[in-house]
Amino acid sequence: MIRGPSDLKDAAVRGTMSAAEDKMFSVVGLTLDEVSTGSLPHVHLAKTLDSRMTKSNFRYAEKILVYTTVETDTQGLVARTKYRQQGQFLVFLYFNDAAVEACKEIGIPLRILDRIDECELPSRRTTVLERPYLAPVSK
Repeated sequence: MIRGPSDLKDAAVRGTMSAAEDKMFSVVGLTLDEVSTGSLPHVHLAKTLDSRMTKSNFRYAEKILVYTTVETDTQGLVARTKYRQQGQFLVFLYFNDAAVEACKEIGIPLRILDRIDECELPSRRTTVLERPYLAPVSK
């Protein structure tokens, strides 16, 4: 059983993750202020990963995936209602575990509202970030 990030990393190294544990996503809520000021974690993450492409002290790891709802879909309204008690969010992003781990490693704060299975992702979604995770090489 995986109880935290260190257990997740250990399980990934040992190859003992089940299919369900491998397909979890963290729901991240962004407020109107964050969106209007450009405080977008997925954009910061993409820029950092792109800058690492030319450096040799990083190794390829898992694939990073970040989704959001399609603007014309009602799933955004469903999410706003579901997470209303935690704040007033304009945008919801769905980060896979590799994306969450990369944000932690880089120092990008995330407001994680929930953890969901891949099957619970909005059926109509847009990919906002898909990159290989360039993790630092251990010394």
